[in-house]
Amino acid sequence: MTAYSLAAPFRLIALEKVDSTNDEARRAAQAGSGHGTVVWAREQTAGRGRRGREWVSPAGNLHCSLLLDGGPEPSRTPQLAFVAAVAVRAALADLVPGAVFQVKWPNDVLCHGRKISGMLLEQASSLIVAGIGVDVAFAPEPGLYPTTCLRQLGSGAEPFDVLAGLCEHLGVWYARWRSEGFAPIRQAWLDGAAGLSGPVTVRLSDETVLEGTFAGLDPEGALLLVEAGGGQRKVLAGDVFFRR
Repeated sequence: MTAYSLAAPFRLIALEKVDSTNDEARRAAQAGSGHGTVVWAREQTAGRGRRGREWVSPAGNLHCSLLLDGGPEPSRTPQLAFVAAVAVRAALADLVPGAVFQVKWPNDVLCHGRKISGMLLEQASSLIVAGIGVDVAFAPEPGLYPTTCLRQLGSGAEPFDVLAGLCEHLGVWYARWRSEGFAPIRQAWLDGAAGLSGPVTVRLSDETVLEGTFAGLDPEGALLLVEAGGGQRKVLAGDVFFRR
């Protein structure tokens, strides 16, 4: 690859093709790489999303994984998905100011209701791997959700443009998370949340389907669902679908 660099504290490992940037980042962690290491590949051959789903990874889209220090409280590390989502949303808004980017629980970014980015957090020794994909040049065939990409939005941005902006914003939001806790991240996420206060369907990992109103996030990031009977339920993991 051409020589690229990112602003501190991020250090770039740029590769042509890998199986998975998350797996490559884990190998880097095992070899001694630390917080701020970024693995970027033009193409993945075995990219994956949540629940082991395939992540279509053609050259032209952004495929990257970042090693992050999860801090002294392991219970807080899932909050890094919200930190990353807020950063991705801000970076994309910089590139396409007229578009409406929103975050979608638990770890997606949408544009005009269509998925444009997703992420996957995994453990790597004492670090967290934040795998992030952004559809830049190509929108994969719709799976669970409709998709879009920056090219369809009229942007000529290249994958590294997105990565550089992502790291710029992530550095700011990560620092706030470490110094101020989850509260400012939670508020920024809610300020850009898709479907807030509207009807939603949640499909859990055991295929249980819940329906109700998306009432926000609890202080730790769980989805708050007000069910038809009026009771409120916390959802820790699941696939979310907006109903009209």
